Amino acid sequence: MAFVTLAAIKLYYMTFRSLFNIVLKILGILFIKDILEAILQLLSVFYMIKYNQDGAIGMTVATTLLMLLIYIVVAYYLIFKSEWIIDKLKLDQGFSQDNFPLNMHRSTILGISIIIIGGYLVADEIPNLCHELYAYFQEKRMTFGQTNPTFSYSILSAVKIIIGFLLIGNQRMIVNFIELKRRK
Repeated sequence: MAFVTLAAIKLYYMTFRSLFNIVLKILGILFIKDILEAILQLLSVFYMIKYNQDGAIGMTVATTLLMLLIYIVVAYYLIFKSEWIIDKLKLDQGFSQDNFPLNMHRSTILGISIIIIGGYLVADEIPNLCHELYAYFQEKRMTFGQTNPTFSYSILSAVKIIIGFLLIGNQRMIVNFIELKRRK
């Protein structure tokens, strides 16, 4: 039986400021997921331009671009300017304790959150892909080739699944990028 000495136990003390910093960065990563979904929506809108009957595509493109711009600005501030947000909102003030013990590094927590976000994206989109493929083949079979059903929603779901797998597979690279920007 091995005995652990007190010197061997190394506890990292995390401040509330660093905790809020991590939480804001995780929220920023969630916004990146929404940015990717908005880009995919925009691409599907451009695909539908050839079917534009009443000119509503222009308004859809404009609102999607505005939404995309807002998401990009919010994600940028949440990931790269989280210290500024903490200062402006005074998130780290009002706690009776300055720091608390935690034996995980910030990059580990960010990596875990990226894996969870990617896994959530994959788990959420697999049923949607199955539904869209089923609906596509049902419509194709029911119309006996008289209409041409759209396959774009199936492609959109497949791309979201690929993005989820890319987040999971490249989480270390994403965490390194975020940490590199933090150190500068």
